[in-house]
Amino acid sequence: MKVEFFSTIDGVADACPIVAAKEYKPNWMHRARADYKEKIKTAEGRLDHIYQCPGIFDLAKTGYVLPMWHDVIIETNDSNDFKWTVPTSDVIDLAGGKDIISRQLTGLETLMPVKPWASSALIKINTPWHVVAPKGIKFLMIPYPYPESFELESSIGILDPSVSSELNVQAFWNVPRGKVTLKAGTPLAQLIPITEQDLELEVRNATEKDLRWINKTKYVMNYTFTMKRNLIKDLYYKYFGKT
Repeated sequence: MKVEFFSTIDGVADACPIVAAKEYKPNWMHRARADYKEKIKTAEGRLDHIYQCPGIFDLAKTGYVLPMWHDVIIETNDSNDFKWTVPTSDVIDLAGGKDIISRQLTGLETLMPVKPWASSALIKINTPWHVVAPKGIKFLMIPYPYPESFELESSIGILDPSVSSELNVQAFWNVPRGKVTLKAGTPLAQLIPITEQDLELEVRNATEKDLRWINKTKYVMNYTFTMKRNLIKDLYYKYFGKT
């Protein structure tokens, strides 16, 4: 079985692709491996070392890493407001007028607990990525668990691609006051497929068929006041031929 990630913006799949988590290794993991290899040379008897911890490294090898697809400067000032700056307006134009970064206004920041050190301005990062998965496969979205820095922390949830194939991140911003540059390629979240089966990975640009699906969902997700989830799921699997 195969899971496919496609980008609606050409070039993203080449410059900032989604990757299998086992292929992404932050610098501290390389340091841990080098430290372990050095200490094992002189160890007498058992050597307990973080590099041998299955809880950390098995998690690090599971699923897929969703990266930031462009550089952005985010500035906060102890209020609910924040400013963001991208390299050029072309980045915004490529998104077709869609807000690439916005404030989450669905009640998440007012009705759910927010960590006391986080800014009250929860940030929604919209990406050009969509996912096509076999029937019944869902994804647990978690913050990248052991990052190099801690400015951004994805919220946790389950993504059912048959209901919405978009990959967007609702993030806690852990810098109440300051200016931070979030670089392209920074891990936004880790996607863990909820299945016991092995999945092949395909990362690509959107095809004409993919784009027709996105256009189709603009109607079927919005023609009623209450979204018809079962209808959307049936159409998704039928359209992409997934069983």
